[in-house]
Amino acid sequence: MIARLGWLGSAILFIVVALAIFYGSGHFRKHALRASILQSDPARLERLGRRLIVGYKDVAKIKALVEKRAIAGIFLTTRNAQDRTADQIRSEIESLQAIRKAQGLPRLIVAADQEGGIVSHLSPPLTAQPSLGATISDLSSDDEREKAVKAYAAPQARELQTLGVNMNFGPVVDLQPSAAPANDSGSRIYSRAISSDPDLVAKVAVWYCETLAEFDVTCTLKHFPGLGRVANDTHVAAGTLATPEPQLEREDWLPFQRLKNDPRFAMMIGHVRVDAIDPTLPASYSSEVINGLLRTRWKVDALLVTDDFGMGAILESKDGIGEAAIKALNAGVDLVLLSNSDKHFDTVMTALVAADSGGLIRKDLESETFRRLVRASKHP
Repeated sequence: MIARLGWLGSAILFIVVALAIFYGSGHFRKHALRASILQSDPARLERLGRRLIVGYKDVAKIKALVEKRAIAGIFLTTRNAQDRTADQIRSEIESLQAIRKAQGLPRLIVAADQEGGIVSHLSPPLTAQPSLGATISDLSSDDEREKAVKAYAAPQARELQTLGVNMNFGPVVDLQPSAAPANDSGSRIYSRAISSDPDLVAKVAVWYCETLAEFDVTCTLKHFPGLGRVANDTHVAAGTLATPEPQLEREDWLPFQRLKNDPRFAMMIGHVRVDAIDPTLPASYSSEVINGLLRTRWKVDALLVTDDFGMGAILESKDGIGEAAIKALNAGVDLVLLSNSDKHFDTVMTALVAADSGGLIRKDLESETFRRLVRASKHP
């Protein structure tokens, strides 16, 4: 055939084939890797998968992960809500939960980032609300604030529950800095924080979380160890918290401590290094912070979920996303959040499978995580 094409036709054919290989090989390898992962040992895939919450765009891909028991939950964000109705989103979630129920497993965690204000990823179709801080900013008494917070939280929780969401990544309990840091382009904690007063932040968090719990929605205190004093944006690069530990205990950590023993609530661990405890690793995968401080000293039995592992502080770290995920699970984190499963699920799961095959994943923590998941996400 090539001989009949002549030298020019042969050259064109060669270029076309070469380009197809060049541009298609990555796509092919990606699909081959996902297929290989889903065909791996089912028991191992389920054990490791129950430690991951993932965001998605293509429902067919996420359905395959649910069918293989390869995830603990899903994360809904703007890409899942854009140009869609609440009924469409709810129907999609119900179809995934039906698979889960047929498997006899606890329902999928369905998480959202619906703080209000500038972080309202499901609005529309959900109702847009101001931030919690803006809601109470002009109120002077605790009675007024409590009424306002509960009046704010109840309709938000009702809409989330109706949609099928059972975990909200809020409230933000980082203390409000005196001014917005110049190089914080992504976190924008100044605009999202409730207050600079730790006692007030703690009270608002309790009122808010208790109201969400009435609607079977788990709140998530974030972002431990606190971003209010951190100059760098962890979406882009590593950040450091250099405040002495006694001051952190009195101020930044007071809201977290106030709710740490309530099993209805979860806690999100951010990617900030705490100089006073572990100056080398981000809190999200530091054993000194997670196991040493939270699990052992504070006796925290709540679900611990990381901030998104697709952020720059993780991707640009010396460990990389795969090794960081291994360290996070071994440190005592229950759930690693991957907001973009198309980009990062295969890398992380491949690393976890390899580590587990080599006996490098702590088995003693898996049953504890499963117990917390059952407690937090029972079928109604």
